[in-house]
Amino acid sequence: MKKNVYYILILLVASAQVFAQSEPRKWAFDNYYKYYNPKVNEPEKDQAIEKLRAHYATSTEVDGRIGSVKLSWKECSELIQENGAFKDLIDKERNVASTVAEAYKRLAKIAVSVRRGEVTAEVALTPSYLKSIIYYGNLEISRSNYVHRFHDSCFSIPSSAVSIYFSFLKQMDAIESGQEKNPLLKEACDMLKVTALQSWTQPLRKDATDNNVVQIERFRHHVWWVGGNGLGGWSGYRAVMPVAVMYKSVPMIELLAEVAAGGLSNTAQNTNETDFWNEGMTADGAGWGHGRQCLIWGYPIHGSNGIFGILNLLKDTPFNKNIDRENVDALLNFIRGGNFYYYKGYILPCLDRGSMVYDNKTSVISYISIVNNLISNYSNVLTTAELKELTQLKKEAQTKNIQMKDYPAGMYNGTRWFFNNDDLIKKTDDYHLIVNMASSRCSGLESADNTADNYNFYTADGLTLFQRTGYEYKSIFGAYDVTASPGVTAREGMEKLTPVTNWEGYNSLHNFAAATTSGGVNSASGFIFEKNNTYDKKDKNGKALTLTNEVLYGVKANKSWFIIGDYMVALGAGVTNNKPDFVGTIRTTIDQTAWENEITLIQNGKEKSLSGNMGSILADKKPIWIKQKNKFAYTLLPEFSKKMNYTLESKETDWIKMNLTNKSKADAPKAVKVFKLWLDHGQKPTNDTYGYVVYMGKGNPDAELPVVVTNNDTTLQAVQSMDGKVFGAVFYSKNAIMKAGKTTLKVSAPCAVLIEKDSNGYIISVTDAEMNKDLKEIVVTLNGKSISFAMPQGKECGKPISQTVTL
Repeated sequence: MKKNVYYILILLVASAQVFAQSEPRKWAFDNYYKYYNPKVNEPEKDQAIEKLRAHYATSTEVDGRIGSVKLSWKECSELIQENGAFKDLIDKERNVASTVAEAYKRLAKIAVSVRRGEVTAEVALTPSYLKSIIYYGNLEISRSNYVHRFHDSCFSIPSSAVSIYFSFLKQMDAIESGQEKNPLLKEACDMLKVTALQSWTQPLRKDATDNNVVQIERFRHHVWWVGGNGLGGWSGYRAVMPVAVMYKSVPMIELLAEVAAGGLSNTAQNTNETDFWNEGMTADGAGWGHGRQCLIWGYPIHGSNGIFGILNLLKDTPFNKNIDRENVDALLNFIRGGNFYYYKGYILPCLDRGSMVYDNKTSVISYISIVNNLISNYSNVLTTAELKELTQLKKEAQTKNIQMKDYPAGMYNGTRWFFNNDDLIKKTDDYHLIVNMASSRCSGLESADNTADNYNFYTADGLTLFQRTGYEYKSIFGAYDVTASPGVTAREGMEKLTPVTNWEGYNSLHNFAAATTSGGVNSASGFIFEKNNTYDKKDKNGKALTLTNEVLYGVKANKSWFIIGDYMVALGAGVTNNKPDFVGTIRTTIDQTAWENEITLIQNGKEKSLSGNMGSILADKKPIWIKQKNKFAYTLLPEFSKKMNYTLESKETDWIKMNLTNKSKADAPKAVKVFKLWLDHGQKPTNDTYGYVVYMGKGNPDAELPVVVTNNDTTLQAVQSMDGKVFGAVFYSKNAIMKAGKTTLKVSAPCAVLIEKDSNGYIISVTDAEMNKDLKEIVVTLNGKSISFAMPQGKECGKPISQTVTL
């Protein structure tokens, strides 16, 4: 009896395994039958599809992903066994997705070689080749739909299937029309269409769109289906358009045209749920990817490029979809804003999960493809002024030093607050400054153990980068102490950090971050910092169940930055270690940058070389500046910080530790020279303060500081210029009052305020620090006079608003 039960159990397990394998395969073929060649009575569109098929049969787009295959087509062919399996991949089949992806890329390599004329179809299309398509296709489509089916299943394998299909289009047409009766070729043709359809079906969204993928909602409001991941182009993402053409599907092509037009738009925090895409270009001129991360150089550009690929392909067809004024406005806003994240041939560090990859080469700004598309294909939608602007931008982009001097401050140069991303940027011909803040409204930068940067933990914690060349930080990342990231107040302990995979990044627990500016040389900004990991699983009370890398947590501070001309004042208040039992001193890093030139000390106009490579500078009544020649100068504000520490050292690098991709970077330096400055708060600070100034201009700073701090506490941080022409304030509380000599300033809601006096009166700029969609106005009371500022609504909620007043 026991023996019979044993056999029954084995039979049940075996049956379950067979069912688990056959059900996904049946589902895949059912989808093929459902979506292939839908009958529509529109001959003109059917004819257009035939032309599109002919286009793909000759286009280099078909080359797809074969670049990663190092074997020749002949070597690939010789590895195929009679049953279709590659002899060197048999032992790897337990990793089905990656094995099938590699096999299909090899099969595509052979197919593309036919298209290139390197081998004939008769030689390439052997029975074993066709069996290989079927063999690996069956492995793939028999996988469960409830396991992770990303990258390989929806990007790589469908792209390779499309490459094979269109390289052999003559043979595919013959089998589909019934002119060719070869059963093996027919089975292979079917399998290519089944696996290719995964660009539309995988991974499951687990919503109604899984039952009908040909609908607009399939390509909205999901990280897998928007931006680059949705329409990013089939050489790197989804092959949705060539699959639609492969399937001869009018509904699919019409849908993609509609999605493409909708995708050339932007989004923002307060409209995110109703915007067409919840990632991509943002209303402030930057962009999001993988949620609300400022991945401006990735998904927004990839998505736009993929969209233009679709729209350009459909020009002069019945499927044509032109772009409109809303599309143009979104693109121009992105082009102008994106320029701030690029400096002299380099994209800014810490804006991509590959920032730590060694690269000493300059490049043309990444969005140049968008500029070229607008000029070449859509000039009819542009105004004369816009076309002139883009033509000039295209010319300057080739120099890798975009200036666009004829345009207003804040458009291509000057100071700009990216309110959807908590970024303040000042860009001039002489220097570049970014302050990357955090709030609960945004996500920080993702990291991924062994597949991307391993230590993107501090990139949105008030990271403050000063650059003249654009390469000051990138050159030393191989020896970087991320716990000493410039501008950041954190617990020291690089050696205690463990790489983690965190696709959402870190932000702050507090809904407070703001900067305000009129676009020119001045600004006021600040945020409340208390680190939060949105990726951690939390209990019902919101407390993290696990605390990987405890060194990251427990520090709280109100941090602000004020730019007055070429001087930047950084203030900290309420600096507190809420986890005093965690080991490690709390410090605020002023800078950690490349040590390239002589370091000097300057006081009372006298300059001398710095002696020693390690030490401290004590605050004095007269500012003592420490300066790197041809770079930047730094000094303390003695009422808030008494001592500044420095080191000058040559450090051994470990580029692979920072990002595994650096394995291939043979030219990465073995050692780099690093200049570091920081303030020490001790291990258990409570309501501590700090203050320092950075001079960013040419030459040496003035002997007397041209700025004075009026407030530095957790309700208000504020400064004014010594000549009384500029005031900057960050109001954490609406009840705080700024008093500076004869000037009194109050506000009706938490905000950042900048006041600039000119010949016409006062230019007052205000930004809502909480991006409160219900806040309709902020009243600023200056010297007893109340001025109402209507707060921007909708997508522009959180944007600075300026007006000129007279008193």
